[in-house]
Amino acid sequence: MSLDIQLFKKGFDIHKSRADIDTAYNKLLAIKEALEQLEAEYDDSKLFSRNITHNLNTMAEAAGLYDVLWNPESKGITTASQLIPFLEKGIEELIANPDKYNAFNPPNNYGNYDNLIDFCKTVLQNCRENPDAIIEVCK
Repeated sequence: MSLDIQLFKKGFDIHKSRADIDTAYNKLLAIKEALEQLEAEYDDSKLFSRNITHNLNTMAEAAGLYDVLWNPESKGITTASQLIPFLEKGIEELIANPDKYNAFNPPNNYGNYDNLIDFCKTVLQNCRENPDAIIEVCK
């Protein structure tokens, strides 16, 4: 057990300050609870999530995949089904020209041709499984 002694400026209303702190703290707890509920709903609604390094942006651009993956809204793409034909074409292009696209491998070796193909194939598979899913990208 311990004892704390505190001294405050003359005229400071300790009781009002404590009550204000308690009120604010209770509001904070309520906001935290609401935030946790919103985050849980967001996570429960997520059907698929995958990340890829931006180091592959030049390769993706050359294969016609950059805008559809990094900026789908610029192409009017909002659902998974709309992304499917672009992914199919891009994957086909990547596979047909490995030498061309391997030349775009980043010099720092963080990300490569195979990573982009695997990423695109996985996204494609999940788009096919969830064609009505809404797309959200975070950059």
